[in-house]
Amino acid sequence: MRGLLITLPLLLLTGHVFAQPAEVTRVLRTFDFEERQLGNVEDLPMNWAKVEGPGLPLYVNGYLSTQRHRSGQYSFQFDLNGGALIYRYPSGQIPVQQGGHYRVAGFVQTTPLPNARARLTAYLTDIDGHVLLPSLRHSELFAAPPGDQSWHELSVEVTADTSAAAFLVIELELLQPAQYAASSLGARTLFAQDIHGSAWFDDVTVSQVPQVFMTTDRPGNMFRRSDPLRIAVQVSDRFTDDLSAQLVVRDARANVVYQNTEGLELAAAQSIAPGTKRILLLLPPTLGTGWYQASLEMSSHGQFVSRQTLNFVHLADDAPAAVPDQRFGMNAAELPFDGWSGLPDLLPTIGAGRVKLAVWSKDGDIQESGRESFDHLLTRLNDLGIVPTACLSELPPEIRRKLNGGSWPSLLTADRQLWQPQLAYLIARHADHLHQWQIGLDGSDLFAQDPQMREVYSLIYTEFANLMDKPDLAMPWPAWYELGGQVPSTVALYVKPEVLPSQLPLYISDLKTSQDQGFLTSDLKGSPASKAPLRRVQNLSLYLEPIDRDKYGREVQIADLAQRIVYALSAGAERIDLKLPFAIQRVGDQIMSQPDELLLVARTMMTTLSGARYCGTINLATGVEAFLFDKDDQGIIMLWDRASTSGKVRQLSLHLGVHPRSIDMWGNISPLIQPTAPGNPSSGSDEKSGTALVLVGSMPIFLIDIDVFLAQMRASVSIDDPKIESSFKQHTRHIRFLNPYHQAISGMVRLRPPTGWTLNPPSMVYSLNPGETFDREVSIEFPYNSFAGAKTIIADISVQSDKNDTFSVPIVLKLGLSDVGLQSLALRDGHDLIVQQMITNYGEKPINYTAYAIFPGQARQERLVTDLAAGATTIKKYRFTNVALTPDAKARTGIKETDGVRILNNEVGVE
Repeated sequence: MRGLLITLPLLLLTGHVFAQPAEVTRVLRTFDFEERQLGNVEDLPMNWAKVEGPGLPLYVNGYLSTQRHRSGQYSFQFDLNGGALIYRYPSGQIPVQQGGHYRVAGFVQTTPLPNARARLTAYLTDIDGHVLLPSLRHSELFAAPPGDQSWHELSVEVTADTSAAAFLVIELELLQPAQYAASSLGARTLFAQDIHGSAWFDDVTVSQVPQVFMTTDRPGNMFRRSDPLRIAVQVSDRFTDDLSAQLVVRDARANVVYQNTEGLELAAAQSIAPGTKRILLLLPPTLGTGWYQASLEMSSHGQFVSRQTLNFVHLADDAPAAVPDQRFGMNAAELPFDGWSGLPDLLPTIGAGRVKLAVWSKDGDIQESGRESFDHLLTRLNDLGIVPTACLSELPPEIRRKLNGGSWPSLLTADRQLWQPQLAYLIARHADHLHQWQIGLDGSDLFAQDPQMREVYSLIYTEFANLMDKPDLAMPWPAWYELGGQVPSTVALYVKPEVLPSQLPLYISDLKTSQDQGFLTSDLKGSPASKAPLRRVQNLSLYLEPIDRDKYGREVQIADLAQRIVYALSAGAERIDLKLPFAIQRVGDQIMSQPDELLLVARTMMTTLSGARYCGTINLATGVEAFLFDKDDQGIIMLWDRASTSGKVRQLSLHLGVHPRSIDMWGNISPLIQPTAPGNPSSGSDEKSGTALVLVGSMPIFLIDIDVFLAQMRASVSIDDPKIESSFKQHTRHIRFLNPYHQAISGMVRLRPPTGWTLNPPSMVYSLNPGETFDREVSIEFPYNSFAGAKTIIADISVQSDKNDTFSVPIVLKLGLSDVGLQSLALRDGHDLIVQQMITNYGEKPINYTAYAIFPGQARQERLVTDLAAGATTIKKYRFTNVALTPDAKARTGIKETDGVRILNNEVGVE
């Protein structure tokens, strides 16, 4: 790939624009804080003023500093001592022109800050210094991770799109959560803060830049496989002749995949308004499936002035929208009202069957802001089979005004007429289309921490119960709090990302098996009035949040989210909600949706498993997690290797039927029924036998179009008790599996034991009717010197029905003692070897054992364990002198019952 500059003057030859003189620069102001040479001997940079107000202590200050600097010798240092710190470059210093677009950018470093964050803010004022609030822009919040002393750029762009705009104001900020974090509790909220910390600002520039919009003609910037990849660029500016631009496209790994601009029809640029031009950029169709970021970088006389980015995804297929599965939902509660109209085009493509919308929020009540458009939206969603959940995220401004700025708890003591009619009208008007409701936002712990919020829930529930039968009103609840006492009928459970995916079923099971408990409603004054019918959690929705990509990495985040979804389904979750995978930003009067890469993962999971029924797990190989689903008599398996490290794969030879295919997390479909040449590592299968070679790694994949009956039969193969007592006697177990076919089957079962083990009988013939279970007793014997741990029996099962099949299933047994624990450690000590055993009695009565340690070429050493009390632990040590220790040397340890047949052997590597 090679770069080619798009010279915008060629593009902007017509229209009412002004050529900028060559000697005029677009950089209007630079703050490099090198002011000592200008004669400034004060601690503060010239014309910067400290902002005073709540949370801004007078004793916390900033000053010119040589401690750190990006250029020159000085920077502007902010030191915390509790509270926050803001400095302002005030109104009257930087004039603006109507229609001008301005970029304010600066660089910052910070010490590690658990709570505080650095930020840059800019806004416009009128000639009298009054703030024009619509122009207010905040940069991202930033705090450096530990050990990071790089300079981070913060930037905002502001447009003087009103005749009142006269001056530009800049603020440099080091803020505590009280200044930047929102809360439904308002003044009642207690925020953590950093007592100490520092930030350094340097090289702040103000530039007049072109206003650039990048858009696509696809909803959510989602291109199907055969869609032309077109990006529309709109450029508006007072001056254009000095501008040039370069288009760069990067993939999810930040690799440049395209920057060749040859073939663009620059002369065909369309003038759409005075000073505004539009051009279509056509990207090559060779861009594969994935997430991409297109960046248009503008420069003037070789100096960077502006960068505009657009995120888009290229889907793997042209498949029509999947039938919505109402188990899968998108949480769009943070999406502004005017961004809702695009949801009917986005949600079917993703595969979502539900969506959460904040009909009450701090920005307003949907009945006041867009009643007719909301009615139209509900009709469209209903036609698509998508169920909306109406969220009362916060009290709307009209009610807060009546309550003198009160928050939710103020309803408990307020006059009912101040808020009830507005809620009743909302419920009554949309009762036909809105059946699922929620108070508060997912992820909130307000209801767990503040008992008054549960009273608020009861109060609101009473209003719903007066207008509809058995209202489905959800209460957000964090999973790490015990849900006891008064239990709502619907719970929106939030499981934080730190909880492992495999632990999700535990949280779901706890709520599903909770005892029936009552909960209180409230009278108009907030005191307990009546007791609702006894009930348990009837409806449970699960809000799944991805882990931090910056902390864990891209591939780990993707794999983790997919695993969370499948574990939730395996536990019977009926409502699974994900955050809408778009970054939402407002540009002028437009809502811009920038897709996240997790959109592809969510789409793959939702569309693949839409309408699929969970059937159980399958034991394919040690360390491989495999979940089986049935979708219209076609099998789907999601699998990954939990023991694999990133990038490592293993080959599995699986009997899957004659037409299996694989799907990766991005939606790419690959057939497995292909001849595999010798030495070719790619996945493939033998079409005659139906045996496929599948590559399995840490990233989950789907296997689809497999023989679901064969897979269900395989999933049902089990042993009645996988724990084998390590005692030198015969053990009996039962081998079982189910006939899931619609006809009778017969065949043979052959058991392959671990080396040295004896199974009787080693083979069995079976004949099963539909739905019948095979159940045979098997005796197991193993050698006296068998090591404890996992042991695998391979069951080779042949199936004779309308076709003949054969498959193998590993049955894992765990050899050990139920009431005795043994941990061993072997350490080098010069030319000696020290072996240590820790023996624990988990039983209810004293035990007597002989403990021993063995090393090749050395005499066996023994120790007595006499009357070790229940719950007690003893440590035995052994020393082998002058031993020859190789890098892979191992010691053998064990314990043997003094008067009995129980024995436990262990092997440990020498450290």
